[in-house]
Amino acid sequence: MLGSSIAQEEGPFMKQFQVNIQIREPSGIMIWTRANPLIHKFGVELYVGVADGGVVFSKPIYDRELVDEAPDIVDGKFLFRDDYMVVKRGYLGRYRFFIEYNETISQSNFRNIIVMDDLFFRPKNNYCFSQCLVSDQNQTPEEVAHVKDILEQKIMQCIGSQATKYLFFPLENAAKLVSDPELYVKYRLWHVDALKPLVSNVVTTYLAHNGVGFQMYTLIDKFKVLELAEGFLDVVDFDTVS
Repeated sequence: MLGSSIAQEEGPFMKQFQVNIQIREPSGIMIWTRANPLIHKFGVELYVGVADGGVVFSKPIYDRELVDEAPDIVDGKFLFRDDYMVVKRGYLGRYRFFIEYNETISQSNFRNIIVMDDLFFRPKNNYCFSQCLVSDQNQTPEEVAHVKDILEQKIMQCIGSQATKYLFFPLENAAKLVSDPELYVKYRLWHVDALKPLVSNVVTTYLAHNGVGFQMYTLIDKFKVLELAEGFLDVVDFDTVS
């Protein structure tokens, strides 16, 4: 992916992703972004060096680099690390990242950074700062799934067996305005912080003449979207659409 020649300006799609950088002492650097259904492959191009003559605003001399593509997701992140790169306070850096989604590669503009204290890993304990990106989960996936099953059964008893897991974004002339319903749904959900964890729970999407519909993984997911989207998105319960 990094070897491809890509000539395009950064659009809204790329601006939604956040790249985090953490520097270790005496050496080492980590770069990561959260795993996202809109990211099939993730790559980064980072250059670090010092200012020419030691003057911060002069042209930097980049003498070290990290250019790589993340092979797998680790702890909910696309993660890169170089344990031998030495980066000190006051150094200058520039980076950009690449995302492949549905066989389309997009790239960000270069971002410039000045290495300050906030980028260094200096914990008061041995808990790695980067792990804060992954929510602490004391329950095992099996326990969570079991609780969800119980809740779903109770919900079905209350609202009846005719309830579906479908939601709907009303949009006139949707067929003319939306070319990829999956991207449309996930893109809109991703722009509400509270809904980001639910993006990966979108199971199917479809296009209608008057909007875009989608199915969530569970009824609980559906109701969470309805609750958390209130005031932010015009999503509606498909079961109430006449």
